[in-house]
Amino acid sequence: MIPKDVLFNEFVIRNATPEDAVQMEYVQKQCYPSLDPTELLNRNHFINHIKVFPEGQIVLERDGVIVGSASTFRSHFPIHEATFLESSDNLWITNAHIPDGEWMYGIDMGILPEYRGLGLSTEMYLVRQEICKKLGLIGQLIAGMTIGYGKVKHKMTIEEYCYALEIKKFTDPTVTPQKKAGFRWIKPLYNHINDPEAGFACILMYYPVDENFKLKL
Repeated sequence: MIPKDVLFNEFVIRNATPEDAVQMEYVQKQCYPSLDPTELLNRNHFINHIKVFPEGQIVLERDGVIVGSASTFRSHFPIHEATFLESSDNLWITNAHIPDGEWMYGIDMGILPEYRGLGLSTEMYLVRQEICKKLGLIGQLIAGMTIGYGKVKHKMTIEEYCYALEIKKFTDPTVTPQKKAGFRWIKPLYNHINDPEAGFACILMYYPVDENFKLKL
């Protein structure tokens, strides 16, 4: 993949290398402070991701420093619900990755807090779309973390929370930017991830390469 310069060439998005793994681990820890430690990606996970599916691992760099990273694997559309650990092969992706899978399944997207609000995650999703096109994939799948749901979980169900986001009653720090980036909602995922801020829930979402593509469940 040719590196992509963004924001007046201040940042570059490129494929990750094993040498990036330590910095990627740092980004992970800074981005998900409330995520259970057993579900945090570490340098060994990142190195393995690069080995298993090098095209699907990207980093965001500024002046030689990694300030964002994203990890994916190829998969078929998930028929059965699974937790974050189950779907990612306990974070390793070795057994989750399907070489001829028609979807790119994103298990991680993180931007250091001090660089948020600049549209950098959207740029990274766009780069992933270009990779999908190059590989002939249908598009991206993610389990979007409902980071704002934990604060209102006692007041509403995850379905009601999704509807409130849909009618723009309020915004979610993670899901709202993902929707703006082009992702479409499929369904809530209960007890998907061990993060109280997300209410332990996520939303399964897809971003097709062909904007006219309609998912048939």
